[in-house]
Amino acid sequence: MLNVIKAGKNVFIILFCLWLSLWAFISCQKKTDREIIASVIAKMALQVEKKDAAGLIAHLAENYNDFEGRDSAQTAAMVEEYFSRYRGIVIKVLASRIELRSAQSAEVEADVAFYSGAASAFRKLIGFSGENYRLKFAMEKTDAWTIRSSQWEYIPLSGLFPESLQILQELFPDL
Repeated sequence: MLNVIKAGKNVFIILFCLWLSLWAFISCQKKTDREIIASVIAKMALQVEKKDAAGLIAHLAENYNDFEGRDSAQTAAMVEEYFSRYRGIVIKVLASRIELRSAQSAEVEADVAFYSGAASAFRKLIGFSGENYRLKFAMEKTDAWTIRSSQWEYIPLSGLFPESLQILQELFPDL
């Protein structure tokens, strides 16, 4: 009986060590550029929710401009003004499409849902009351991935990427 217990303990130790090795191998894998860009987009969404204009602007390239010709400083002023108008902001990044053009260049389209922080507490009860936007970024990689240019536009539900609409419908079944 004692040998069976020792054998079971040894099997457990071996399996645990194999699992630990596999976990270490997977966690040490270098992230792909697509994964890094997706994490930049997610981080930017959190920075908007926290009203961290400086953190948000830090993701813009030195030569940044948007579709209306704003540079980084003008964009920072626009963001600060936007933050001052809303008590709470909630952003849900729905779906992103990332196309790597080269090792230093990428084009990104992301559907995002914006809604009031106050409404977010009751969103399942009151239904979706936000707005959807499609953000388009040209990104460049120097030391890190930054946004070289951007544009955005309001998108009705019918214009969302199919995968974005599916995510919204999971959040708001009555949509």
